[in-house]
Amino acid sequence: MNKLIFLILVFTTLIQAQNNKDITLVLAWKHQFQFAGYYMAKELGFYEKAGLDVTIKEYDLKRDNTLDVSTQKYDFGVGHSSLLLDKLNKYPNIMILSAIYQSSPLILLSLKRDDLSSLKNIAGKKIMMSHDQIYTASINAMLSSEHLKPDSYEILDTSFHPIDLINGNADIMLSYSANEPFTLKEKGIAYTIFDPKDYGYDFYSDILFTSSQMIEKNPNDVKAFYEASMKGWLYAYEHIDESVEIILNKYNTQSRSKKALLFEAKTLKKLAFKDGVRFGEITQTRLNEMINTYRLLGLVHKNSKLNFKSFVYELDSNLTKFTKNKKQSTISLTNIINSKYFKFFIIILFLIVSIVYILKRRSDRIIAIKTKQLNNQHEIFNKYVSSSKTDLDGVITYVSEAFCNETGYTKDELIGKKHNIIRNKITPTSVYKDLWLSISSGHTWSGELLNIKKDGSEYWVDSIISPVFDRNNKIIAYKAIRNDITLEKVLKEFNEKLKKEVELQTKELQTLAQTDQLTKLYNRVKLDKELKYAQDCFLRYEKRYSIILIDIDLFKNVNDTFGHIVGDTILKEVALIIQNSVRATDIVGRWGGEEFLIISPNTNIDGVKKIADKIRLNIQDTEFEDINKITVSAGVAEIDTSLNQLTIIDKADKALYRAKEKGRNRVEQ
Repeated sequence: MNKLIFLILVFTTLIQAQNNKDITLVLAWKHQFQFAGYYMAKELGFYEKAGLDVTIKEYDLKRDNTLDVSTQKYDFGVGHSSLLLDKLNKYPNIMILSAIYQSSPLILLSLKRDDLSSLKNIAGKKIMMSHDQIYTASINAMLSSEHLKPDSYEILDTSFHPIDLINGNADIMLSYSANEPFTLKEKGIAYTIFDPKDYGYDFYSDILFTSSQMIEKNPNDVKAFYEASMKGWLYAYEHIDESVEIILNKYNTQSRSKKALLFEAKTLKKLAFKDGVRFGEITQTRLNEMINTYRLLGLVHKNSKLNFKSFVYELDSNLTKFTKNKKQSTISLTNIINSKYFKFFIIILFLIVSIVYILKRRSDRIIAIKTKQLNNQHEIFNKYVSSSKTDLDGVITYVSEAFCNETGYTKDELIGKKHNIIRNKITPTSVYKDLWLSISSGHTWSGELLNIKKDGSEYWVDSIISPVFDRNNKIIAYKAIRNDITLEKVLKEFNEKLKKEVELQTKELQTLAQTDQLTKLYNRVKLDKELKYAQDCFLRYEKRYSIILIDIDLFKNVNDTFGHIVGDTILKEVALIIQNSVRATDIVGRWGGEEFLIISPNTNIDGVKKIADKIRLNIQDTEFEDINKITVSAGVAEIDTSLNQLTIIDKADKALYRAKEKGRNRVEQ
């Protein structure tokens, strides 16, 4: 009788499990510790106990999470601080439940350098950063607070990979404090972090949100999902090691190492908890500060206001209201027997007993079939997949038939040897040091290797090498799978070489098209384009600019007296002096003959006159071979609403003419 009661209870539980509500959560990125709380709530059964069957979806570039949640395609989402802009500008029905991180992990990262000791040093540097101002609002606000305008540095598309810092492709890059710094730390490379919150721009991150329709139609589901999620998060941060192991085994789609996940967990924990602040809490004051930052960046209208109650779901008060009249259900044997499921259960129980005999008879036959299938699979694997296995010292203990065909060695020639039998000596030892460091510390290594066959010919393989663990999680061997990519490698190298040659030729043609061949300064065509661009910026953004028109005094006498070869030499030397006398933001070119033009952005008439005088004095103080001394005269002009890119030249030309009339070697405005 006790067994019968147990079976009835199990059956009832199964029926109840089938009635769990299907819920979908969409994440803001790929699986990693950043979303550990949701994994723990699912794996530890918190969602199931709350009557929910939760599906967790990774980020998809083609999916707009906010749109899909607002239209109820999905029930809940994890979003960035830009949810404020979505609420104000696009999706008025979204509601936020919790901010998992009180501070955003979004930072700027650079290698530790003397010329990048402070944020102000970024001027003139190359930054790998998204062009999306909404996503990088806190970063842009931080830069703006130091009076760094977008045209004062070069923006490149970001790869989120510190190798671009190490290789010098960029000086600074957009990063997550929980991810990219770990790579540099592991390689022993010192780095510098520029964090927006240190400059007063402290944004929420990883905000859990839903739609107003979801709250209105399914208030109990919202309550259950929120409470189970928060329970999962608190458990994840109290049991970081356990959470990391679960991510490694079930959610590690990015193949991150255990050390990387632990680094991420400890970094994010500092951002999730603040003294005196409830976990996940969202305040109206913080939201208003974020909106003010968006307003300063011109992303929202200056009069836009956010209704706190229509955006932040007050979980404590609302959820209490939703549960006041909820009756507690109980299960008794009498209720079960009298329930509509009992007869169904009896039928199922009869069917189970009936098919046990059939299953028993079929079991041996099924096992035999499966065994044959496994043997066939092993035979196919052995024949077509190049694989090997070694002991802890790297001595080969197994090779597949495909491995032998690939290398030209027999099994007898390989087993008992080390893999250096096929190693190409030109491969740097650092590659193999990195390989052994990875696999001996319990991680999988993958990469391309150049090997040598028995006949001495070279071939490329794409290798995946992993440690083998025993039941006590101790490494007992290493296994490897290889794919011959020699043909792909050759074709790729050929295409890359061809691409570089085309790019080089294109670049050379572009340079020739805009460069004066004698002085190597910009030519008249390029200067006309830069003048038009400066005029457009003035008309659209009121960015003022000034110009300098320079002429070498009595240059005709130089050509007549010393010849055109000496004259050309003087033109090149004067061009170099001018180039070295101006600022990095100034644009210098040869206007024609012995005339030079300089465009100075964001400079008024007084500033541009100082630049012109500096050039004039530097040329006056230079001793030139053959002719000893020469001088220049200059005319300067500042743009205003009465001028354009053509008439400002005329204005500067007239000023230059006055300088000539007044005795040369002077600057007139």
